Amino acid sequence: MTRTMTGKEPVWLAEINAALAAGVADVDPSEWVYGYVRISRDEKDRAEGVQLQAKNEVSYAARKGLALARIFCDNDLSGADADRPGLREVLRLVAAGPSKMVLARDVARLTRDYDLGNELMKLGRDEGVRYVFVKDTDYDLTTGAGRKNFMVKVAEAAEYRETNTENLLDRMSEEAAKGVMQGGSRRFGYGKVVGTHPITGDEILDRCALRENEVVVLCEGRDRIINGESQTTIVTDLNARGITTSEGKLWRVGKLSELLLLEAYVVYDLGEHTDANGQRCECLNNPEGNGIRVHERTGTRHRAQWPAVFTRAEHDAMRAAIKAHSRAKNPDRPRARNGEYWLTGLAECGGAWPVGSERAGRYCGSWLVGSLLERQRKNGTVTQRRYGCRAKDSARVACGCGRVFRDAGALEMWVAQQVIAAYENPEILARLDRGNDNAGRIAALQQRIETTAGNLDAETDRRAEVLSGARDEDDLRVIERTIASLKQTLKTLRAEQDSLRGAQALAVLADIGSTPGELRKAWDAKGSRWRHEATARLVEKVIVAPAKIYAAKWVDQNGKTWRFDTSSVQIVWREL
Repeated sequence: MTRTMTGKEPVWLAEINAALAAGVADVDPSEWVYGYVRISRDEKDRAEGVQLQAKNEVSYAARKGLALARIFCDNDLSGADADRPGLREVLRLVAAGPSKMVLARDVARLTRDYDLGNELMKLGRDEGVRYVFVKDTDYDLTTGAGRKNFMVKVAEAAEYRETNTENLLDRMSEEAAKGVMQGGSRRFGYGKVVGTHPITGDEILDRCALRENEVVVLCEGRDRIINGESQTTIVTDLNARGITTSEGKLWRVGKLSELLLLEAYVVYDLGEHTDANGQRCECLNNPEGNGIRVHERTGTRHRAQWPAVFTRAEHDAMRAAIKAHSRAKNPDRPRARNGEYWLTGLAECGGAWPVGSERAGRYCGSWLVGSLLERQRKNGTVTQRRYGCRAKDSARVACGCGRVFRDAGALEMWVAQQVIAAYENPEILARLDRGNDNAGRIAALQQRIETTAGNLDAETDRRAEVLSGARDEDDLRVIERTIASLKQTLKTLRAEQDSLRGAQALAVLADIGSTPGELRKAWDAKGSRWRHEATARLVEKVIVAPAKIYAAKWVDQNGKTWRFDTSSVQIVWREL
């Protein structure tokens, strides 16, 4: 007997099929029977359910004298899925012949879907395929009565699936309304160890209790993101220190921001609300200061059973910082490399194109970018950070004069002193406060959100009345359209509110420590991204012209002497 082995066939099934192949080696292939086993959920990934079905089919075939030639398996796949590899292989074989018989535990193993059931019925009617069941009666699909009984059984299987799905969704909605934590893997920051299983030795976890060591990591990530550090820098540091995710894996860029921006960590601040029956939601019985339980299917938010880690202001500040650190909206502006060179995108070349170029003598105006330059000195190699105008870009196309360079430390120190002095000017701060006060707009949006949410709850109640038979079913279509429109409006309003909160959060970041002395300390403590954002709020650009820096000296506020010509640098301030 020639058999086609699939690369995904498990060891236990390969052993069974090898024995079956030997048993039917001398049997006419037209008398062969193909077995099929399936189970919807295998949460432990042990294939215990399908193994038991396979053993029962082997025993049944032996009792009935059937030449069982091979068993196909679809483990952990729903009966409503029509594209199961095992089932499709079985149907291909029996449709092509010569074997025309399939053995399964019952009709539900083959399908819980009307369309697939109709396909199976047509194979029986048109191709002479027979379905034999261990726990069900056989159906003669060549007769009208047999086809009717078969399709009734398919309908029962589909109804059972749909009922189970509805019950599952109702249970999930009920758990969400109570603020219960979702299933799945343990969330980072939660799952305190409260004991050890006496038999298995596994840790017993309280999924809603904080893990203090992981909360420290979350707070560190919050502070570093707000202070302008890139995800790459933070992730590299966490992995180097041996700090892993809740699954014990390495941190990756994207995973960190996704985790920090989960609303589950944010203090619930959405106020009172009602459930589907118009009663006060049960989640409000959970302690104040807990996090947010988001029900993804309905978009509702409830007060969770676990304590929060971040405030709403911190959440908005992190979102704004991560968004600011993403790719710039203006693709022509270069971005800082590895979190360094915070004047990138602000420093402009004030030189002129060289003789012999297409734009000889014209103003350059290209952006200065940061780079490292190694210089040989008597006491060894010295590495210098500097800003420079590039003559050619990565495509080897002329993009600048390539003749203006400046020491990064000196340029950044001089610009920082001018920006800090501007921030310490009370008049400048007053203008910034007026220009970034979104509190009134946020409050107005919140009122509209609450009104829209109330209308949505009312329409949801009307739909429930229709489904229960208390109202005319003709109203259902109108109600469904209204609910869809309200949901979209609610989504738009919340997005606008989040955007305003993000802008306000950036404004707050730039004004931290604005009193004399405090801002200078904050400037040293914050990251390069924060410095860039703080500078960009006041400065349009910094024009760096050619200069003979070796003949110039400048002493900064700390008493350090630089080879720097202050007259060659011009700050173009924004109009506030």
